[in-house]
Amino acid sequence: MINIFNELYTYLVNTLTNYDSNIKTSSVYQNVPTEYPFVSFEEIVDAVYPLTSDDCNIENHAQKEYEVNIYTQKPNKKSKADAIANIIDNMMSRYGFTRVSKNAIQDTNETIYRIILRYDGIVSKEHIVYRR
Repeated sequence: MINIFNELYTYLVNTLTNYDSNIKTSSVYQNVPTEYPFVSFEEIVDAVYPLTSDDCNIENHAQKEYEVNIYTQKPNKKSKADAIANIIDNMMSRYGFTRVSKNAIQDTNETIYRIILRYDGIVSKEHIVYRR
């Protein structure tokens, strides 16, 4: 199995800490974080990329998809979330992943703002990321 999650998550945490040490992070999704701003980062797809498997069914590449949830609160909740999303987008793009979606969600009482980002790519055994 090709696994780059820890490598990516460490890069994310370091990148966000350099931007703002108050951003809390988790590698597990949380529906209602207790601290803000908050970013969760999860691998949601890890599948063998069958086009490059060899005759012995050895995995040479894996299709990976990651989901990032960004939560912010007033004041300036939208601009804070957008700034964090931009940093993560640049980080994932530099790593070789493609953003496949960005969705913004406003909670019902309008105090929490959330952005959901999804990225995908094909990862080799050598941890080289190929865009699809």
